Amino acid sequence: MPLADSQRQIIASTAPILAEHGLTLTRHFYDNLLNKYPELRSIFSVTSQLPPSSHQPAALAASLYAYSTHIDDLTPILPVVEKICQKHASLNITADQYSIVGENLLKSMAEILGPDTFTDEVRDAWASGYTQLADIMTGREEAIYSEHDHKQGGWRGWRKMKIVKKVKESDDATSFYFKPADGGAIPDYRPGQYVSVTIDVPELKYKQIRQYSLSDAPPAKTSGQVDGDNKTNGQVDGDNKMDGWQADYAEVNGHVPRYHHDTASKPNNLNDGTYSDLRSAYRITVKRESGIDMHHPDAEAHPGYVSNLLHDRYNEGDVVEMSNPAGEFFLDQDLSDSTPVVLISAGVGLTPVMSMLQTLLKMPNASERKISWIHVARNKAIDPFVDDIVRIQKDHNNVTSKVFHSSPVESEQQGVDYDAAGRPDLGAFDKEARKNLLFLDDKQARYFMCGPNPFMASNAKALSEMGVEDDRVKMELFSVGSVGA
Repeated sequence: MPLADSQRQIIASTAPILAEHGLTLTRHFYDNLLNKYPELRSIFSVTSQLPPSSHQPAALAASLYAYSTHIDDLTPILPVVEKICQKHASLNITADQYSIVGENLLKSMAEILGPDTFTDEVRDAWASGYTQLADIMTGREEAIYSEHDHKQGGWRGWRKMKIVKKVKESDDATSFYFKPADGGAIPDYRPGQYVSVTIDVPELKYKQIRQYSLSDAPPAKTSGQVDGDNKTNGQVDGDNKMDGWQADYAEVNGHVPRYHHDTASKPNNLNDGTYSDLRSAYRITVKRESGIDMHHPDAEAHPGYVSNLLHDRYNEGDVVEMSNPAGEFFLDQDLSDSTPVVLISAGVGLTPVMSMLQTLLKMPNASERKISWIHVARNKAIDPFVDDIVRIQKDHNNVTSKVFHSSPVESEQQGVDYDAAGRPDLGAFDKEARKNLLFLDDKQARYFMCGPNPFMASNAKALSEMGVEDDRVKMELFSVGSVGA
């Protein structure tokens, strides 16, 4: 039901109040909500509630403020709404949970803002506004669920997935390969998307959910495949061959994890059935999180719950629950064969970018596209796919890369283990790098960036100052309103 003009005006008038008191309000809201409904702690990350970042309260505060400032025309915030809906679909949020959130949000507004500010008229306006926004979002989320449900191999809700391979990629990152525990098919996804993983956390006495980017190209498709049938035309039991360029790509173009950290984990020849089976698996690469910023006086000491459990307690054969792939950060579907692509990543932000690269390399006419990858990590020991980047560049004349290590160790050699010390500042690139790494001379070039928000903000600004339009730059934003302001 549309809002009355008077209700829109009231909501708009609360924008300055939300700008000043929004974070206080949302912290109060989450505290009350999770105390009253402890079962929702499985959905709302405990770590994201903690200071100094208070990630989830800050994201909600930014969303409320954005809604109030754009109440007369919601078009500018629709990309944010899509981001949230994708996240909610990954978490399997239901319509009844919106009602619980709405009721408790209005209660917190009343308690924090007080009766002089949060009058009956303001309450009624925000109640109607929340209902309007909830209707928009639940409608979009139901469409996403329906799309998942009807997709070949797709499902609705959570699905049990078995770890079929666990590979140590670096000192603090491990890849996990998953296949359905029921033996069924899994759907395709868009390179750059993520899945949610939910596991029991004994220390918390309830489950926690985390999103992890899929770090490889989408599962290999087989010609003539139908629902529940993973065989190719003419394929017989025990034959894992694939058609044409898919098999060529997997066997020749480096569709292999890195193993120099743990050579015992290296699978046998790529042609054997064991490794062939991984081509139809989902791969996530998980960084072991040591905890939040312990230099902040309000920080509470604990390691990342889920990442450490996955590293330490989950092995091949173990089962987790997983959502369908989701997310709005992915390769554009309208890329022509000749559109140059620049991939920019920092730290574990390389995982969705690796999925993009592997996908680009297996596309028809892949060699016609110029691709560059600019990546930074602290050093080689914690740089999961640095060897893959080097190998891929060696094997593909159309791929160029530049790897930065911000704190290389003494044993590393510049020019061998990394290309440059420090962090990439795109604005400081010389004329040659701007042409051969950033492809600034081609107005069709697309840019895909993932890393810490300050890293993306500074380099997005540099690209803009060099004449790259905003619609040619896509970023994986980890919180609402965190980049681009």
